Amino acid sequence: MAETFKRRAPSQWGEGGALKEEILAAAARLLAESGREEALSLRAVAREVGIAAPSVYLHFKDRSELVATVTRRAYEKLVAELREARDGGTLHAPRAPHARHTPRTALRAMVHRYCTFALENPRRFRLMFGVERIVGPREDSPRHPVWLVLGAWEEALAALPGDRPGQVGAGQDALLLWSALHGIVTIAMALPYEVDRRGLIQRADELLDRIVAG
Repeated sequence: MAETFKRRAPSQWGEGGALKEEILAAAARLLAESGREEALSLRAVAREVGIAAPSVYLHFKDRSELVATVTRRAYEKLVAELREARDGGTLHAPRAPHARHTPRTALRAMVHRYCTFALENPRRFRLMFGVERIVGPREDSPRHPVWLVLGAWEEALAALPGDRPGQVGAGQDALLLWSALHGIVTIAMALPYEVDRRGLIQRADELLDRIVAG
């Protein structure tokens, strides 16, 4: 049986931006489902949106540019949420719910938001960290947006007052904190049963206290 093709209604004048967003959303869905960048084709993206394949080229020159844009959008969304948590100092656990907003509580709020972001957006989290990528020459690759996330952690750690004995600087602390936090979140999500959100937040708190002592 031939595959049914649902054609999208043609865009009106000035609606090109909406079509671009639909293309990005379709590409994100397909990437998260397959788990492999190599499995994504512009023809499949066009079919998902309901447009002819050449229409994709009006917005993206090739698959590489489309994937790069989808990836950057996902990382920028996470960074925006981390900074929102930092600036608001919002804690996602009953621990110190009315604590005074300080650089320390701001950092803890970021840690909590990272956990809830992963749990509430598993497809996006997989898109960012679980898709098998096509590896190209390092010298031809732009700076990957994953470093935007590290930058957000560095900013929060640099805001902590005073020197922290035994630490080697905000940059190294940020990488250590994020790597360890990402590890416990990924392990929790990989287990074949519902994640204990409260328990995950507690482990994240304990991790933060160990890395950023004092």
